[in-house]
Amino acid sequence: MVEIDISNLSASSRYTILTSLVVPRPIAFVTTINDHGVVNAAPFSYFNLMGNDPPIVALGIGKDESRKLGLKDTGYNIQKTREFVINTVNEDIIEQVNLTSIDFPSEMDESEIAGLTKLQSVKVKPPRIKESVSNLECRHISTIEIGNSRVVLGEIIYLHIQKEYVKMQENDQFVLTELIKPVGRMHGRDFYSRTTTDLFRLSRQSYKEWKKK
Repeated sequence: MVEIDISNLSASSRYTILTSLVVPRPIAFVTTINDHGVVNAAPFSYFNLMGNDPPIVALGIGKDESRKLGLKDTGYNIQKTREFVINTVNEDIIEQVNLTSIDFPSEMDESEIAGLTKLQSVKVKPPRIKESVSNLECRHISTIEIGNSRVVLGEIIYLHIQKEYVKMQENDQFVLTELIKPVGRMHGRDFYSRTTTDLFRLSRQSYKEWKKK
């Protein structure tokens, strides 16, 4: 067993090890809007759903000392406007999304550079991305700042899903995740995974069922 005191590692070493262990990570392709009405689009793999009542998402957005208030454009825009949209990333748009990860100047709209189409959102000002199969309109709740790590919490207040990925069954709606083909982030800086090509099922037992066995 290799023993590691994580506090003795550099930030880059911690990144290499931890992002190789916590996999696959969903990707949030986040659109925000700045003070001058310029849209920012950027992907984040420190992201997940944290609850459903209310529906809460968490984004890990690091700092950038070269930007306003030392924040990345996404973090700064969310702090100022308190609104953002998370666009789902799948195999069809991963290359365009990857292009938006370049550190373009704040006055440049990454979505336009990547050739993506912006659509008006319903409840928030930042636009959603048409080519994404689903869009989560979010309102900022709070930000937890610990050292150079910033965790942004938001509430999903409106949802868009392309019609072909939704199925009605017994008066309820189900998402056809296998058809969406979402992409996840893996280890290192350049590895991704196709998340629905090798699925298996494992039922969760109740205590009563376990006891019977």
